Amino acid sequence: MFIKSRQGTIARYTEPTDMSIGITSPSPALLREARSVFTRSLGLAAFSAPVLAVAIGTFPALSGLALFAGLLFAVERGVAAHHPHPRLGAANRITLVRAAIACLIAARAIEPAPLGAPERWLLAAIAAAALMLDGADGWAARRQGLASAFGARFDMEVDAFAILVLAITVVKAQAVPYWVLAIGGMRYLYLAAALAFPLLRRPLPTRRIADRRRKTIAVVQSIGLMIALVPATWAGWAAAVCAAALGLLAYSFAADIVILLSNRPHR
Repeated sequence: MFIKSRQGTIARYTEPTDMSIGITSPSPALLREARSVFTRSLGLAAFSAPVLAVAIGTFPALSGLALFAGLLFAVERGVAAHHPHPRLGAANRITLVRAAIACLIAARAIEPAPLGAPERWLLAAIAAAALMLDGADGWAARRQGLASAFGARFDMEVDAFAILVLAITVVKAQAVPYWVLAIGGMRYLYLAAALAFPLLRRPLPTRRIADRRRKTIAVVQSIGLMIALVPATWAGWAAAVCAAALGLLAYSFAADIVILLSNRPHR
């Protein structure tokens, strides 16, 4: 999957590497702000846990809380090492909300109990809200002048995780066959392949047509999975929509690999 980066261009999830993010020396004010935001976020999540336990069960509520706590720890370390601006900014806060939503969906996805129709409607609505917020963080970063490689990477990783857990949720709902997991897993397979083939770790050149193709296919993936999750969708249609989304995703990955091959340096 691809997303619109906070600089206004389209990037594959694998583009920003640790080296491209860069090491920065964070200001004490930034660290205080980040810790305050993350502490309050975790406190709010913990306060909401009993309500979620009633709504979706104790195990998924606690699992989601633990997952969110781990994510906050990782993001705090990332901010301390890589965030180049003196403020955390609204964009990263919005992305954090999307991350919390993804953790909530993930928590229900790993719950052994089957998904009922009301839960499927609720999760589809939550996923739709997260998708709408996806464009808000980039807009906020550009408006505040706080766009950064760290913010783009944070945005990308949250998108990748959200798509993965949404694919798992759709399969868990028995709405589609298991091959739909490839929609969420293809990005991670690409990362694994990049370990063996350094060429795949190179940044893609900026091309307007290719960028538009990536953006369109990203939206198709998210919408396709949400359509499949809705109980009103006939199983055959759900499988067809997911098959189309997966086919477009595979095509897009293949097209970008061809671009990387055609632009590799000659010895």
